[in-house]
Amino acid sequence: MISSILKSNRPGVIIFIVLTGILIWGFSILNTNVIEISGDILNMPLYNFFESIIPINSIVSIFVGFVFVLFQAFLLIQFNKKYILINYRTYLPAFFYILISSSFIPLQRFNPVLIGTIFIFLSLNYIFSIYRVEYALNKLYLAGFFISIASLFWIPFAVFFIVIWISLSVLRPFIGREWIVSILGFLTPYLFVFVFYFVAFDLSEMALLVENIKAGFSFVKEFSNIHLAYYLFYGFLFFIIVNASYVLVVNFQKKKIRTRKYFVINLWVFVFCLVLFFFFKNVSFEIIYLISIPVSFLLTNYFYTIKKSWYLNSLLIILIGLIVYIQITAHY
Repeated sequence: MISSILKSNRPGVIIFIVLTGILIWGFSILNTNVIEISGDILNMPLYNFFESIIPINSIVSIFVGFVFVLFQAFLLIQFNKKYILINYRTYLPAFFYILISSSFIPLQRFNPVLIGTIFIFLSLNYIFSIYRVEYALNKLYLAGFFISIASLFWIPFAVFFIVIWISLSVLRPFIGREWIVSILGFLTPYLFVFVFYFVAFDLSEMALLVENIKAGFSFVKEFSNIHLAYYLFYGFLFFIIVNASYVLVVNFQKKKIRTRKYFVINLWVFVFCLVLFFFFKNVSFEIIYLISIPVSFLLTNYFYTIKKSWYLNSLLIILIGLIVYIQITAHY
């Protein structure tokens, strides 16, 4: 029942998705005690500007964060309309994005990863659009540019520049200047930032910025304990991801060449997110905002490939039930 409703493209599904988001985020308004994340410590220039306007431990921060998540969820729908990763007009990617990205309660507030993810969206849009176009230099410049902007909110995002080069090898024949222009796009924002720091501040501020950039790539990793509810949710989610990945691999050759290439790029985004989480010192659960993008498309593909409604409904009921359990343990 639930799966058939979510897989339809009726406008009522949008209301259901928005209400789901409100229920997941709503209780955080009653408890605005949030945790400090790496982005708050790394002090990247663009995030510092917004942080001075929006206090992180406030209702405004939670409301703005929810609006960003909602906006990004529906960006996935536009992605699917434009690039047809899923051969159906569906709102299911938005549902999965809200459910997964909102699952870690202490992150339900405005934060650098949340806003930086929007620029990763923009970069992925330009990356996907280079497939079979004659002239791609402007798109690749902007792809590098927007990843650079994202990293000025949260420096670990800079790692995803490699995704541009991987995408070039997947989507296009080798053309040297395309690889070079993506570098120029990435370096442009940093050139402006360092010139601004040189003119407006003393050298100590620039040195501090460099130290923060270096700190973002530290490899000494420590994991903190989390509540059992999170282990249950992410463990079950991992179980679904493994099954969905198997189904995708089995049916991979049945998909159009373009769709296969896009899923390969999504896979690399997923892999880089895992690498950041498991190996980078200043990366923790905030990476969920980005990893939810490829996972949402993967799960949507899974739900349209599997035809057993009772099985899909069972998965959704368990996922929603575990989210409810997280809400109870987090707020009571």
